[in-house]
Amino acid sequence: MTIQEPAAYWDGLWSTGHRYRPLDEAETALLDRHAGAGQGRYALDIGSGDGALARHLARLGYDTTALDCAPAAIALAAGETEAERVTFCCGDIEAPSPPALPESAYALITARLVFAFIKDKPAFLDRVRGLLAPGGLFWVVSPMAERVAPDRASIGITGTEEELLISGWSAVRATDLDNMRCFTLRP
Repeated sequence: MTIQEPAAYWDGLWSTGHRYRPLDEAETALLDRHAGAGQGRYALDIGSGDGALARHLARLGYDTTALDCAPAAIALAAGETEAERVTFCCGDIEAPSPPALPESAYALITARLVFAFIKDKPAFLDRVRGLLAPGGLFWVVSPMAERVAPDRASIGITGTEEELLISGWSAVRATDLDNMRCFTLRP
């Protein structure tokens, strides 16, 4: 699904009370196994929504930046959590002038329920690679288009988009959780 004005689109949904698939124990257990303890390293949660994943990363010990283009999502997330170890940032990673983020700084970058909505996927992946610290981990969770109802296929990624996502990484692991696939990608 291509969304022309992501900030306005997502802000409208978040501000009217729309919520998305909650973070569950199966996802967090899998992430914990691959990411490990943060030990004060930096994490970036792209498309952080209500902040559930950012809060989980902070509990693991990561100093986490929660980035979302929707002001309503950032306000909700910031209101539901103690700010310790989480910095909330309103900005669009795909904007012509994206938020200033330190290059090669993040030990962990997450994009949960985001990749299907990215307009320029190759540019996004290049940006993520530039933000990852050497040996870092890129964690992507997405529905697979063929596993969701046909009228909702746009919320998932296709086989071609999956190939694009996993190409160019030195280590790739994919784990299925119902209609979702969790990707562990290392440079």
